[in-house]
Amino acid sequence: MFGTNNYGGGFTQQGGASYRPQQAQQQSAESLSLDDVMQGGAPSAFSKDDPIGTSVEGEIVEIRAEQQTDFTTGEPLYYPNGKAKPQVVIHLQTTMTDPNRIGDSGIRGVYVKGYNIGQLRLACRQAGVGDHPNVGDHLKATFARTQPAKTRGFNDAKIYDYIVTPKKTADLTAAMNDPQAGMTQQQPAQPVQQATFSQPAGLTAQERQQVLQLKSLGKTPQEIAGLLGKTVDQVVNAVGAGSGQEPEF
Repeated sequence: MFGTNNYGGGFTQQGGASYRPQQAQQQSAESLSLDDVMQGGAPSAFSKDDPIGTSVEGEIVEIRAEQQTDFTTGEPLYYPNGKAKPQVVIHLQTTMTDPNRIGDSGIRGVYVKGYNIGQLRLACRQAGVGDHPNVGDHLKATFARTQPAKTRGFNDAKIYDYIVTPKKTADLTAAMNDPQAGMTQQQPAQPVQQATFSQPAGLTAQERQQVLQLKSLGKTPQEIAGLLGKTVDQVVNAVGAGSGQEPEF
């Protein structure tokens, strides 16, 4: 089970993996506005009445690990064996607004606990960021389904799916969708050598995929080379290698 021998120590997760709060205590100085603080902190991204399929997404501006507390009394919560019940609190910069909140910054809290900690860890590993996301990463959380409660009288558990996009990938995606990207970074055209390439030197599989995506957006070889920091020959060759045919633009 999730827990810790004392709140200042490490949380031990299912499967024996160790999770320490300080690993996730990365914060942004602009995480909460003064209005947010004066109105009781950032509101939760989800409500108890949200239907299955509800999603919230945005850039992570703050992330920390803490002990769960009772909703009514504020007292810290423990498992029957005395170990603290942990949760990960993530603040997202969303486009959500509440007309009843003066100066609403759009920051919303996502609270990850219980089974959902494993769900978030899996999404992070799939994104290649380790066991937890970082400030600047993009997070999408979706209320996916419910899981019947194991104890009579308790509410069914809400299970969430998460998609983590590392900051570098998010920045590249934004550049790819910017019609002006690369206009000031064009390089002189170079002769294209007609040949068959099975593995363009210097480009990884991920870089070749990025070249193809940029080409599909109508970018020229010079623009793509400027965006990715590659030569025009490498860009042209990557297109030919990806299609199995002679390079074309």
